[in-house]
Amino acid sequence: MHQKGSRTTIWRYAKIWLLNLRASMKKSNAYKGEIVVRLLRTAFLIGTQILLLTLVFGNQQMYIGWTKPEAYLVLGIWNLLNYSGWALFGINFTQLEQNVLSGEFDFTLLKPLSSAWFASFHDFSIYNFISALAGLVLVGYYFVLEWGTFTWERILTGGVGIIVGLIFWYAFYLFLASFTLANPRNGFLSIAKEILGLTRYPVSIYSNSIQFVFYTLIPIAFVSTVPAGLLIGRTNIAFLIIGAGLSILFVRLSYWVWKQNVKKYVSAGG
Repeated sequence: MHQKGSRTTIWRYAKIWLLNLRASMKKSNAYKGEIVVRLLRTAFLIGTQILLLTLVFGNQQMYIGWTKPEAYLVLGIWNLLNYSGWALFGINFTQLEQNVLSGEFDFTLLKPLSSAWFASFHDFSIYNFISALAGLVLVGYYFVLEWGTFTWERILTGGVGIIVGLIFWYAFYLFLASFTLANPRNGFLSIAKEILGLTRYPVSIYSNSIQFVFYTLIPIAFVSTVPAGLLIGRTNIAFLIIGAGLSILFVRLSYWVWKQNVKKYVSAGG
């Protein structure tokens, strides 16, 4: 009975998200020119990132233990997660502070849904999703170069690793965004953006003590470095299992912190 109820709940939330997606797509159709601008911006982003890595590597074939194509892969995964994250939930977290200050968050609490889920996924940004193409291009470039060396196991574990990375990304944003409910204008989302920005490069560029922190206390190594290592065949599958477990724990912790801050929320209307 409980299993059937869980399936029903998941399907209900999926249908609500699809309705929200459809509404967001209709809204974006009114600004088709912005889509063209985003495509041009994405092409410029790819060119800039390739130029930066070219300058970093120079004539070297390896840098801190990574080849240039492998560095493209890490950066591609970061682009994919960053812009997909902004499209799926980041755009909503940026609106949370204004909703709290204006009192509109009251309506979120009145809905017969998880307030954390609705605050995370009620809108979708097609423009940021287009920018995620920059990630697909760089990841695809690595696949083309190394296709002959790939195995299905590496592709599967790497793909799952990217999903785990996206879950970490979401949990990290939700954890820090939750404090906006009790204390707006705290700047925590800017901190989240800066910390996750560190994952655009392999964590091996940092000192051993920093790497330890990024695999344990602030496990952002699982965002891009671990998925890239799985696709390359350098990282043991044990890291994927550990990462999956940690991501689930982090999501549950973030939802718990959200609920605690909801209790401290004070409506703008008193």
